[in-house]
Amino acid sequence: FQNALYKFNKAIEVEPRWLKPYMNRAATKSELGDFAGATADYTYVIEHDTVNKVDNMYFGRGKIKYADNNIDGAVADYGEAIRINPKEAKYYYNRGVIYFEKEDYSGAVSDFNMAIRLKPDYAYAYNDRGSAKRMLENFDGAISDYNQAIINNPKMTFAFNNLASVKKKKGDFKGAIEEYNQAIRLKPNYYIAYNNRGSAKFEDGNYDAAISDFNQAIKINPKYAYAFNNRAAARYKIKDYEGSITNCNKAIELVPDYGFAYLNRGISKEMLRD
Repeated sequence: FQNALYKFNKAIEVEPRWLKPYMNRAATKSELGDFAGATADYTYVIEHDTVNKVDNMYFGRGKIKYADNNIDGAVADYGEAIRINPKEAKYYYNRGVIYFEKEDYSGAVSDFNMAIRLKPDYAYAYNDRGSAKRMLENFDGAISDYNQAIINNPKMTFAFNNLASVKKKKGDFKGAIEEYNQAIRLKPNYYIAYNNRGSAKFEDGNYDAAISDFNQAIKINPKYAYAFNNRAAARYKIKDYEGSITNCNKAIELVPDYGFAYLNRGISKEMLRD
């Protein structure tokens, strides 16, 4: 990237009115983490290009603003990109992701709808629309979207994980476990899926199997506090109160403001008459 940056600088030095190297230099600066410099180059092209459509410049600048945590600026730039070129699916998708993060789930669904309309095999858009529907408690719609994401991309491990989570939410623990199995088959070190499968087994009353999954999640990621807290809850269910407290201690050590871990530790201490 440094070599590319040097070459683009030289190109601009030779012909300052040529806009192409500004575009490429912006992308290069973004890769190097120079967000201010990249934004300046994208803005220069937007202000000086009177011949070509500059929707991709707004889009590029929007991605940088998003990476730099300027969320409202990113939404505005994606909106300009859409205004100039309303037939580019990724513009709607990226704005939908921001709406989701802002908890505007209806707005997110609307943008993901447009992305899918323009690109019917857009697996990421189906997955993320499913997540937005899940937050709106449209669980059947979420399941349908996650299934479509998997059809379009059978190796999308997190879509299996998301599908399983909705099935768990609906009380279909066996179905959830099957989906988590698929996620783990595709990605054997997927500690989040192990933890979530353990939670499904826990909800289904299979505490020993749940502990086995929490063990595996912790083995893969020894700093995953959620698995320690979940293992604590399972230890409590089999009346291993000391083991539960030990796991809560570890969860709190990793995440000092982990309220559920304090709660579970308190319950176990109560059972030990402490």
